[in-house]
Amino acid sequence: MLARDLGPSGRGTIAFITVTALVIARVAGLGVGEATTVFAARRSQRRDVLLSNLVLFMLASSLLAAGLACTALLLLGDERPAGVGKSELAILVAGTLASALVEAGAAFLLGCGRLRRLALITATASWVYPLLLAVVWLNAGLTVTRAALAWVAAEGLRALLLLQQSAHGVALARPRLGLLVDSIRFGIRAWVGSFARFLNFRIDQILMGLLASEAALGIYAVAVNASEVLLYLPAATATALLPVAARAEPGQRGQQTLLAFRSAALVTTGAVVVAGILGPLLLPVVFGTAFRASVEPFLWLLPGALGFAAIAIFSNALVASTSPGLSSLGPFVSLVVGVALDLVLIPRFGATGAAAAASTAFLAGGCVAVGAYARRSPFAWKALFLPHRGDFEVLSALARPLRAGPK
Repeated sequence: MLARDLGPSGRGTIAFITVTALVIARVAGLGVGEATTVFAARRSQRRDVLLSNLVLFMLASSLLAAGLACTALLLLGDERPAGVGKSELAILVAGTLASALVEAGAAFLLGCGRLRRLALITATASWVYPLLLAVVWLNAGLTVTRAALAWVAAEGLRALLLLQQSAHGVALARPRLGLLVDSIRFGIRAWVGSFARFLNFRIDQILMGLLASEAALGIYAVAVNASEVLLYLPAATATALLPVAARAEPGQRGQQTLLAFRSAALVTTGAVVVAGILGPLLLPVVFGTAFRASVEPFLWLLPGALGFAAIAIFSNALVASTSPGLSSLGPFVSLVVGVALDLVLIPRFGATGAAAAASTAFLAGGCVAVGAYARRSPFAWKALFLPHRGDFEVLSALARPLRAGPK
């Protein structure tokens, strides 16, 4: 709906607002969310204090960070994206607060092992945004401002649901500064990596908004949104691995990590092949002929999915192994490579250059993440690629609903 109704320029403005809000919220977190996930898994008796600390910290830090970012954008004057005015900046502040609370609720539920509740909220609340867009589109017509407000409302609802489930069975306690300092001290080392990993598929859109036109950003945003479907399984695998590995014995932790990577890599490779065949046919049909130019950057983005899988899984495994510093190496290398290539390729090749930079960055960071994990927990390199019987259990689980058929 956004692509067809707003066109490339309007779609680019929406991408700039939402991505910037998500990035600011992640900056403001300083790794306290990651630390809370690990601490909640290991210190169940302190979960009440951890939740209070997390929510208050995220509220205060995200508000401060959003205020500073919007002030900087105002000072840019005519240099900021043309479609971003004062009303859009106000929406940006609200979106940053909502996104920070979403991150807080998800981190706490993950640490408590409440994956079913987290998955249920994520799966259902994600449909609120398109439903709100449909209502606005049918009744008043879509504009950039209305679409951005719909996104903020959907993020706010998601945050409320996550925090409600986080507080279920946990009596909120008074915040404790000492525990918050411990969380920041642990989390900031992991934050360097998690923030870098997050920026790896966000910063290019911000740079596109600053270095290219809004229309070029709109073309690229569609390619990114379509290719991100390939990242969902590796990201979910890494998310589920973190609390499980944090509680596991060191010997089991290594086996779990390698199994998770092989399974995710197997499914991701198959998905990349299918996407390479169907993507060029479906993108113009789904988003409209104005986005036919999204096909080329979409194809360039596909190889990076395997690099992302390695970064996500091995970095989370290092956090679970209480090596947050090593966990940051892969994402940080990926970020540096990606930004350097963006600055070179975007002015010359536009969306295609940004896509090539993103794939190269993910693959480089994935290699470094694997090497960092091998340094912490040595393993035979062939274990990365030689399939085991357990690897195919993932395929069996994914195929089971298809074999069962409709009921």
